[in-house]
Amino acid sequence: MARRSYNQLCGLAAALDVTSQRWAMLIVRDLVPGPRRFTDLFEGLPGVSTDILAQRLRELDDAGAIRKIELRDPAPVTLYELTERGRELATIGAQLARWGMPLLQGADRGQLHSNPRWALQSIASRCASSLPEGVAEGYVEFVIDGSTDLSLALTPAGASIRYGRADEAPIARVECTSDAFFAALARPGSAADTPDFEVDGDLTTVQALLGALR
Repeated sequence: MARRSYNQLCGLAAALDVTSQRWAMLIVRDLVPGPRRFTDLFEGLPGVSTDILAQRLRELDDAGAIRKIELRDPAPVTLYELTERGRELATIGAQLARWGMPLLQGADRGQLHSNPRWALQSIASRCASSLPEGVAEGYVEFVIDGSTDLSLALTPAGASIRYGRADEAPIARVECTSDAFFAALARPGSAADTPDFEVDGDLTTVQALLGALR
């Protein structure tokens, strides 16, 4: 598959040669919380083909944005993770996401793919340098649809997100369905009353985090 290029001696054009290819920045987005297998990335990108995904991973690897990790224990597996350049690119992507949020005003969720993790990543991005009022320090775990494990680390320096459980006892644990998550996101102050949205621990912190995206 031929790769399009602007063929310009310009840093912006060279960056766009990589990042403007369809799916490239969304792969970077999905690697922000941590390493992923090819199958994880494929399942998380509705509409991508395996050929295109493999090509974009090669291009991002060639650009120094990601790298492969080969693990042998407990079973052989290949993972993809962001490099330092990749994390720098992810920061730019987070700024683009914030710029694009107003374009979603009035969007019909029934016509668009949605994923609570994308919203949680936006929350972490907005709180990356400081915590909103009402948010305590510690970890908040999210178990969504019974399978998606994510944790937000909340420190004086800000928030960050990663795949998996927290390293220590969380200050709050949220178990919910995807629909319940978005319902709570729409009315964070009423999260406790949202059906199928259960919070074990610091409800005030959870509501403040959800409110940060508004």
